[in-house]
Amino acid sequence: MKGVLALIFLLFTLHCSGLPERIYAPPKDGELLAVTDLGPLYASYSDLLGKYVDRGNVDYAKMCKDPTLERVMAGFRSVDPSTINTREQGLAFWINAYNAFTLDLICLGYPVDSINDLHGAGGIYTSTALGRTVWKIHKFPIGHKQYTLDEIEHEILRPKYNDYRIHAGIVCASVSCPLLRSEAFLPQRIDEQLDEQMQEFLASDIRNRLDPATRTIYLSKIFQWFADDFAGGGKPLLEVLWKYLPLDWKDELGSLENVRKKWKVEYLSYDWSLNGN
Repeated sequence: MKGVLALIFLLFTLHCSGLPERIYAPPKDGELLAVTDLGPLYASYSDLLGKYVDRGNVDYAKMCKDPTLERVMAGFRSVDPSTINTREQGLAFWINAYNAFTLDLICLGYPVDSINDLHGAGGIYTSTALGRTVWKIHKFPIGHKQYTLDEIEHEILRPKYNDYRIHAGIVCASVSCPLLRSEAFLPQRIDEQLDEQMQEFLASDIRNRLDPATRTIYLSKIFQWFADDFAGGGKPLLEVLWKYLPLDWKDELGSLENVRKKWKVEYLSYDWSLNGN
């Protein structure tokens, strides 16, 4: 009997994402937007972020009720990714799309305490083991194709653009994530914006911090999870991060040589609580 109940539970969790289903009519060819024409969409998205995002914290209670969100999402759903011609266009579009669809996903399930409430097989550990995390099972249309958040991150952004700063740009709606930017990423400013994201992420003491008493550098789990992305070029992690570190960190650490001799690195546990006010 217990085996039967376990099977029923498993079948239930495999078909339950914690989110209501939504069906979208596919856009007609004449309705698709080229990435060179996304200025108005990015401006509307920036207005939305500027209104509801403060230092990375999102006022979901108000944003989820704002009809502007659906208009912005309709814009992202209407983009034709095949019109991406440059690295800058691609980085800006896919990072914006990842963050916008994450916001939309949270609003679809709101109120929630964590994005982990939306997985398809219970908590994050079970869902990860079964391949049923919300990042893998929740699909949304862009142009004529459907994507998951995992596909955007691991099949497009990371392998195609090979830029570790992506990890400071995409935000998974959690406290330990990098701070959600209160404006859209723009092709003409993408490198400047990603540099700023790295600097702000490292300067946030709930995400990364120093303990001079024990000479310990506490870094986000993100730097451990994606160590190959940061140090894949053969440089030690801290050498890669050095130019982004806060000035008070550099004053305390002195030099990379001093860090190698006298400091140790540990990784902070990840806080999956919603990045909401």
